[in-house]
Amino acid sequence: VAIALAGLLSGAVVLQVSGIAAQEKTSVPQRPARATGLTGMATMTGSVTAGKPFKAAQVYIRNTDKRILYMVYTNAGQFRARGLFQGNYEVSVTARGLKSDIQRLAIKAGDAPSLRFALTDIPTDIESETDVAQNLEGTASNRVLVTLDAYDNVYPPGRGREIAESTCMMCHGENFLSSQPARAEVWNTRIDRMVGKELHNRPAQSYADGLLGYRSQWARNWSLKDREELVAYLVKNFGPGARPRNVRTVKETPLDETKLGKAMYMEYYIPADAPGQGIHSQEYAGALGFSGRRVIQDVRFDAEGNVYGTDRGAPRRLVKLNPRTGEMKEWLTPHPKNDIHEVLINPADGMVWVPEHTEGGGISYINGFNPKTEKWDVVLAGDPDNVIRNDIKWMQSFAMDSKFNLYIGWIFGGAITKFDPATKKLTVFPMPSTNAIPYGIVSDKNDNMWVADWGGGKILKFDTRQNNWTEYQPLTYPNQTRRLNFDYEGNLWWGIWAAGTSRPGKLAKMNTATGKITEYTIPEQAANPYDVCPDLDGNIWFPDSPTVDRSAMIGKFNTKDQTFTFYPKPQFSADTPKIQVTKDGAIWFAPRGSSRAPAISVLYPDVDKITSFGAFYVNGPPGYPFTTTASSSTASTVPASRAVPTKGQ
Repeated sequence: VAIALAGLLSGAVVLQVSGIAAQEKTSVPQRPARATGLTGMATMTGSVTAGKPFKAAQVYIRNTDKRILYMVYTNAGQFRARGLFQGNYEVSVTARGLKSDIQRLAIKAGDAPSLRFALTDIPTDIESETDVAQNLEGTASNRVLVTLDAYDNVYPPGRGREIAESTCMMCHGENFLSSQPARAEVWNTRIDRMVGKELHNRPAQSYADGLLGYRSQWARNWSLKDREELVAYLVKNFGPGARPRNVRTVKETPLDETKLGKAMYMEYYIPADAPGQGIHSQEYAGALGFSGRRVIQDVRFDAEGNVYGTDRGAPRRLVKLNPRTGEMKEWLTPHPKNDIHEVLINPADGMVWVPEHTEGGGISYINGFNPKTEKWDVVLAGDPDNVIRNDIKWMQSFAMDSKFNLYIGWIFGGAITKFDPATKKLTVFPMPSTNAIPYGIVSDKNDNMWVADWGGGKILKFDTRQNNWTEYQPLTYPNQTRRLNFDYEGNLWWGIWAAGTSRPGKLAKMNTATGKITEYTIPEQAANPYDVCPDLDGNIWFPDSPTVDRSAMIGKFNTKDQTFTFYPKPQFSADTPKIQVTKDGAIWFAPRGSSRAPAISVLYPDVDKITSFGAFYVNGPPGYPFTTTASSSTASTVPASRAVPTKGQ
């Protein structure tokens, strides 16, 4: 098989928040009582048949008027969807090797149509498209034809494979090297960039530039000899005349049709720019990073149940979705050519914060958007005293303490900036590790900042009272960790990417009081858990990037019985970097890797538990699993706590 790789209601609660409580013990709120909702909307049921067995077929229900997609799964050939907006619809069904015709119908409020579909065989694609460089931020699409083969055939065992697994594959995955055969000179040039050969003559151009210096802590036992052995291995297996190959998925992802049959995805598609405008404007044609397409990266909820997202496709924008109506608004950032990443919302005044990273050098700014005036009220340089000596430096992930100070990581700079919005004071704290790359940052209930050091494969704690650092080495080391989060019991969680089929992806949990770390293997080939987020039932949710022949997923880890559930996403090949979970257990995200259908998306694990399309955190913005001091016209106090047992503590 040859495959081509190529690069979318009611009940808002307004909270008045005065602070984030630093409690001695983290309580676990109860899930709020169910309320009636989704009134005045439609439902749909149906049946699906085929001439051969199928499992969990995906039913695509597209509202062409509102540009909203619903996707549900079949269970024993039956499907059901709720909360359909009125409008014109196109409905179709797909399963592996099967598809249906499209049925079109108009739906009004209160309708409950029932449809029937018959699936027919489709020929196995000799060629299809995905993107070799999908996980390389801002990298241009790189389409190539590949054939699929077993892991040991693509990567024959030996020292060369071991080196590739402990260096290249931790970030690039198992298909990046094998997709791009080249002669020895090209492989050496590629490795020169990772080693940083030119860095004595020019500044680093990205946080990965020079990552594999021979004294780098990124990987164990990386030396000049290891480089020589790696190049020899790459030339032998992926040299001139070799055909591009990818690793075949031989370990099928386990799918629970009963659970999938209860679930529903929704995608709210981002409006297309008019010709000559936005991504089509010549003004932004030369912008570094993502250009020529819209790229929603991070999503967060405000106190009214709206979803904000950062759009990294030049020109950069802040997008606001009202999921109860599908209405979207957007605003250009103060410097639309500068890339953006995360968004965070202050619970006290509703200010929306978006830091920048300047791809080609220059000043990176901290931007504060006032949703009341729809103006950028704050635009400040993130490192005005040039404490970070890089000529090029980027801000990315950030967190908030109980006094609403922001702690912003310089993913390209090896430091964090403390920003006090009240005084506008900025303080920069360099990290202690060589080649430190702070990828994700979260706050705990005691105002400590926890950082995933992508460059060192470690977890760090920054004590904001003492202004000092503590490092923790995970059990699996070196590793590839991007995001981390706390659960409702105060445990810190993160994901570890697979390093080839021989080293699986994992979830890791640390008891921050004792420092004990427990790891859980994800039962999926080449799992890449980008982010983690808890729900009120003690589950840990994570997005998993796709491979060429395996869908992108949203995964759930049940900490009580240590089982995994996987939900294939509507867009097969679109990766997702960040997720957010509502108090009702809905998982919001963006299909960042989508080249044709950029969207803000949500997974409802159980359609019968949907009470509103509004997106609300358990404790309000900024979305932390510990309580906020809040008051509102409706009940917003934290219910009595209940224990959520977790194995492995």
